[in-house]
Amino acid sequence: MEERSKGKWRLYATPAGADVVSKEIREVLQGKPPAIELGHLMWRIEHEQVMGRDVRTLGRGLSEARLSYRGDEYRLYYAVLTDGEHLLLGLKFHKKGSRGAQDRAIETARDRLAEWQRRI
Repeated sequence: MEERSKGKWRLYATPAGADVVSKEIREVLQGKPPAIELGHLMWRIEHEQVMGRDVRTLGRGLSEARLSYRGDEYRLYYAVLTDGEHLLLGLKFHKKGSRGAQDRAIETARDRLAEWQRRI
């Protein structure tokens, strides 16, 4: 049976072309094993095969992908957009820390989503 994907992933880049989310992932994970787990999580989201704890809707078009690895928690904030085809837009990635840091990461993701939508 062929796997049907919900959409294709694209990571947010600034209007000037800076791949900020790719950079966040590289800096936080540094090529360590959680990077592989993040790839698996993104695949499950893309193919609508998420487990209960994998994702959470945050409202106003933003969702949170949750990755746990050996006691560490990571978050990828993303939006599902439709422009002829489904696009899963990764907006912000970070290692979960204090509540304030998480709130700032969510606000950054919301700002990036608003900027992206103004651009298209």
